[in-house]
Amino acid sequence: MLDTIDARSDLEGYEPDMGALLARHPELQIERDDYNINVTANYGERLTPQEVLEHYRGHPGAGAPTHLYYHFPLCAYICHFCNYVKQLAPTKDPKEAYARWTRALVKESTFYLDEIPWVSKARIESFYIGGGTAALLEPEHLAEVLEHVRSRFSLIEGCELNIEGNPDNFCDPTRVTELVRLGFNRFSVGVQSFTEDVTRFTNRGHTAAMSRQAIENLVATGLPFNVDMMFGLPHQDPDTVAEDLRTLVELQVPTITIYRLRNADRAAMGIGNRAAWNLPKVRDRLQQEGLFPSLHTTYAMRQRAVEQLLAHGYRPSPCGWWSRPDTYPEGNIPRVSRNKWQRFDTMLAFGPGAYGWLTGHDRRVVQTHNVSDIREHIERVEAGGEPPLAFGRLLTGVQAVATALGFAYKSCQPIEVARFREGYGVELLEDEPYRGVFEELESRGLVSIASDRSQIRPTLNGETLHEEIISIYLHERIGSFAAEVCHKV
Repeated sequence: MLDTIDARSDLEGYEPDMGALLARHPELQIERDDYNINVTANYGERLTPQEVLEHYRGHPGAGAPTHLYYHFPLCAYICHFCNYVKQLAPTKDPKEAYARWTRALVKESTFYLDEIPWVSKARIESFYIGGGTAALLEPEHLAEVLEHVRSRFSLIEGCELNIEGNPDNFCDPTRVTELVRLGFNRFSVGVQSFTEDVTRFTNRGHTAAMSRQAIENLVATGLPFNVDMMFGLPHQDPDTVAEDLRTLVELQVPTITIYRLRNADRAAMGIGNRAAWNLPKVRDRLQQEGLFPSLHTTYAMRQRAVEQLLAHGYRPSPCGWWSRPDTYPEGNIPRVSRNKWQRFDTMLAFGPGAYGWLTGHDRRVVQTHNVSDIREHIERVEAGGEPPLAFGRLLTGVQAVATALGFAYKSCQPIEVARFREGYGVELLEDEPYRGVFEELESRGLVSIASDRSQIRPTLNGETLHEEIISIYLHERIGSFAAEVCHKV
């Protein structure tokens, strides 16, 4: 079972009334349109593309554990809430567009493999192809991507190979069987809701019956997968969300992820596109019609979801990702989440709007950001020359630590004090601003500190408000700390 939230003690101090929990923490009450939570930092010294490449070249990544991400930006339909980098796939000859993007992703990553020697020697422990809708790609395109990844990168034996899609991509059992044959051993499927009014209003391209069929097909593989569900959407209420979760539990879904609607403009953050509901006229109309649920109702939805999950033995790891016991080894956390969040390993990211980071070297973090304009990205890749980088961020000192802490908290695993001592030269429970922040979080029942002070763990209350805690306490309180911090050798 989890080290983070032990099945015997995780309910101690837990506040099942999320309205009361929010009332006790007014500083963590963030309204829907301000909910621009993102674990990736939006601070630090801004780097030019050329400077990012210099950091790439100087990074000692050979043999280091690494996550590999490919972003495929095409979708069969555009969900009204989606603010990731995506565009509608052409209805005429879509396979040619899929082939073009397959070639582009291979070519972009080939630049780094050819020009930066350590990239081909990094220890790839997990691979994820997302989007967009990665599962739109035909088996021939996915086979080309996987052949490239396997032949050019250094994948560990049993590397976790993830693919992301929607229920309509996994409805055909033959298609699912083909994906397994290709080598995918973990799946992510975005259901979001079984309520037909919700799926129609959000412009989803599937029905509840299709979602059930997709889940049954994935369960039949015997492989792990997660189902994404949202709360806080128009036409949702606490009862329908609870019924959605009951359905997933009955279908024996191994991992259920629950996400609050984020209606912030990710394009303004440089990490996405505008959603339809970000447009002021659309947003204002929905507000006037009373279609967006209130903050209190939104968290009542999460409360009802968590009641179902706890009652059936699910526990969170990472935060927001609730898994059945023993779904994954080593803390019951998917390897993709262990690489990206728990250990904050280097992440190589390719595709439009993709962002990654270089870590584990000289106490600094280098964030890498590709151009978000889809046309510009593919034209630059096809033209050759420099890769389609937009900018980077160099994080040092408290900013680097704050970012690493945000990812560690998100993982919902123990935050090892020794790891931050050795990796960043700080004592989390002695040096300011870390000590003050964690002591305050402990006093509020949002983290627990081990009696020997070796670990800091999110509580279930801390998991409930994890994104707000990461944003307010870790990124803002710690990341903006200006005083000199004692660094220990």
